[in-house]
Amino acid sequence: MDITFKTPAGRFNYRVGGLLIHEGKLLIMHDENQPYYYVPGGRVMLHEKSEDAMKREIVEELSIEVNVKRMLWVDENFFVEDTLKEQFHEICFFYLLELKDNEILKNGDEFVVNENGKKHTYYWKSFDELQDINVYPLFLKEKIANLPFYIEHIS
Repeated sequence: MDITFKTPAGRFNYRVGGLLIHEGKLLIMHDENQPYYYVPGGRVMLHEKSEDAMKREIVEELSIEVNVKRMLWVDENFFVEDTLKEQFHEICFFYLLELKDNEILKNGDEFVVNENGKKHTYYWKSFDELQDINVYPLFLKEKIANLPFYIEHIS
């Protein structure tokens, strides 16, 4: 069971996001019906460690295994989701990930994955390219070039 719930005042999410970086490029994704990009990840399940959730989400979304190097950020985020127009209160743990092998790189800088009937397009984007696109969370544009060595709290 995912840790998310809806109330009359909005929705709460507990999620994880993973940063896969290769040769100065970050892997981001885009759903066909969304006006924004984001890093791979998803909701944490009840009684699941966030690191385990991160690994599980990458397997579900990309069919690859990764190593979790370290947590980068804890983000407390309050926003109105662009498509649903729903108020969110979200806690997200962002992790720096490492590929276990380079198979996914054979897909090129842009590739499509169908996850349970949902089409996701993935892109390897340089840090400079991120400045010109609508990528969430917004702080990624500023912080991607200088990753912290210790966990940072963002609110």
